[in-house]
Amino acid sequence: MKPLLADMNIASILFKPEHARYTRALQKTEHHTLFISFMTKAELLLWPAVNGWGERRRRELLVHLDGFTALLPDDESPQFWTDVMSESRRLGRPMSAAGAWIAATAMQWELPLVTNNVGDFEHLGQLTLLRI
Repeated sequence: MKPLLADMNIASILFKPEHARYTRALQKTEHHTLFISFMTKAELLLWPAVNGWGERRRRELLVHLDGFTALLPDDESPQFWTDVMSESRRLGRPMSAAGAWIAATAMQWELPLVTNNVGDFEHLGQLTLLRI
């Protein structure tokens, strides 16, 4: 199975079967090994904390996250992040720190990034993007 890095929006959509793009996201990611950046995992884990989720919904999120392998930063990761941030600024397309970590993770591990927000990443020349 081909590996893919899921952006925050894809991991989020796949958690919500009622989402309008759920079926499309599922079709695009099925038969793939799914990875997420540590940043995406952190963003997803923030939801219950700030929204007062109950124990059942928190468990559902943890089960959902078990479907992804989170890629953690190593000693080389900050350079990839720096490259993403500097390229984005140079091109007049500044990115959030979180978005840059996701892009940097995809670039470091040479994984296609599946996203619903191609416009956030399309300026990065070394990034392979898959749109849902």
